[in-house]
Amino acid sequence: MPSGMCLFSVLLILFTSVLCDSQTATCTNWTYFNLPASWSGSPQAINRWSTMVGIAHPRNRGDVTAYGFVRYLNGGFKTYAVPNASATVFTRRNALGVTVGWYIDATSSEHHHGVVFSGSSMATVNYPGATDTVLTGINYWGSIVGYYSKDSFNTFDGFELKNGKFTRIHFPGSAQTSAASISDKGVVVGTYSVSPVITHGFILANGVYKTFDHPKTSGLAVARTRPFDINASGTIVGAYDIPPFPDSGLPFIYTNGKFKDIVVPNSQNPIVSGINGYGFVVGNASFSTGVGPSFKAHCQ
Repeated sequence: MPSGMCLFSVLLILFTSVLCDSQTATCTNWTYFNLPASWSGSPQAINRWSTMVGIAHPRNRGDVTAYGFVRYLNGGFKTYAVPNASATVFTRRNALGVTVGWYIDATSSEHHHGVVFSGSSMATVNYPGATDTVLTGINYWGSIVGYYSKDSFNTFDGFELKNGKFTRIHFPGSAQTSAASISDKGVVVGTYSVSPVITHGFILANGVYKTFDHPKTSGLAVARTRPFDINASGTIVGAYDIPPFPDSGLPFIYTNGKFKDIVVPNSQNPIVSGINGYGFVVGNASFSTGVGPSFKAHCQ
């Protein structure tokens, strides 16, 4: 009898573990939208005022340039292109309206450069000695994170730019590190890799690095965890990849110490790319007929 009880207890623990790993986020207030008719693209981020930024492509034109865009709560839409750039991409916008991203310089061997837009002002940001620089996040206080390469992305490392000073972000022992976002409390999330087939997420807080991996990737020979964004409450959104690999990964939200899958109704391979301080996420739906509309929803 005791052995039977032990077996029951083990099965109960395993069943509970599976349930914990398979939780689904509660998402409400779904809003679907398309960019104006002459544009296609996707949002990358949303700030506290529900202003979104992202990347847009002209429809039905000979123009193959990619543009950064800003979409306001009232539906207002503006595009931006850095002069002489073959692509401009916006990645984050803070509560003060400062937008960061990157562009590809068509006049300099197609290298990537970081860019900051504030009002009508634009500034290029390059990590010292780098051939390519990408800005991926900015917080309320103006601290910026991103990643850089000195060999055209054969290898890369992360960085933080704070008060005009660059600080390298490198997960100890990693081959490559990339910073994805920084919260208003200064917590950084991103990815690192030791081998080509495993990508780990990480959290950097108060100078301490911690691995941040979705539990479903544990023990797999090939897997990825990719945090994309973090808000001031420490809630993180991203994607994880396990066999068989979907096109864009499986979206998740990490809140109150738990990973939860984000399920976009009637969508295949959706992307959830950003979250604001109120718990609203943004991304793109995807259907069997192709990429669908963008969306905003409140998830917890």
